[in-house]
Amino acid sequence: MISVFDTNPVTFEDKGRTLTISYIDFEDVNELYLTRYLNSNSNYTIMFRDHNWKNIKGQDLDTDRTESNAGHNIRETKAIIAAFARHKLTAEFPANLDTLQLPLDYSYMGKREITIKNGVISNGKIDIPINEIRRVICASNGTISKLLVYKEEKPSSFFKKIFDKCDMKITLNAITLPLLEAIVTRNTGHGIDFSRGNWFDQKDSNYIIIRYLDSGFFLEKDGTAPTEWQKTAAETTAKFNYDVKTLLG
Repeated sequence: MISVFDTNPVTFEDKGRTLTISYIDFEDVNELYLTRYLNSNSNYTIMFRDHNWKNIKGQDLDTDRTESNAGHNIRETKAIIAAFARHKLTAEFPANLDTLQLPLDYSYMGKREITIKNGVISNGKIDIPINEIRRVICASNGTISKLLVYKEEKPSSFFKKIFDKCDMKITLNAITLPLLEAIVTRNTGHGIDFSRGNWFDQKDSNYIIIRYLDSGFFLEKDGTAPTEWQKTAAETTAKFNYDVKTLLG
């Protein structure tokens, strides 16, 4: 991974507030929980969840408070997302896909943590080797966002075709999206299916690529793409022109 945070922290000045972001600030954080980020264009809130998946009290952060009609108003928020991804996935990503050991999500209904460990994603009930993942669909209504993971590229039975039953649902967040985009692109040559809209004002989910992904996630530390799948993943994201480096000018 190549990141703007590898050289210097990033600083924003807004309404009398100074916000400084670096990739080393997230040791005690499992997840960034964002509100309003996928259904509005300013005044988002980031809640930082600890290793027990509880919100860290007093640490909520309001971002991109100045309204703007000039495209996606996400400079501060996306910088924090990218810094968090850089810290958790590390500079070795995506070469470390098969050795990563990370908590990814928590199922409050099932009271189970979803993890990736040594090439296997597990929710405590189902284990999926990442090299068996053939399809991932992004499904979001702007408030609830999930990644639907399949071990088959196409439904193998009438039942699966009718009900489109996935093998696992994972919450879309700052870690799971670049992780699964890398996995499915490496396995199949194409990335996550972002063709579904939000049933309101978005005909597809490309806005989620813009708000969560950065082409640098899929490149080596020197900025190169040594494999064809890395080149594909990087180009898929870069074409929207919303990389953090671009947003910072």
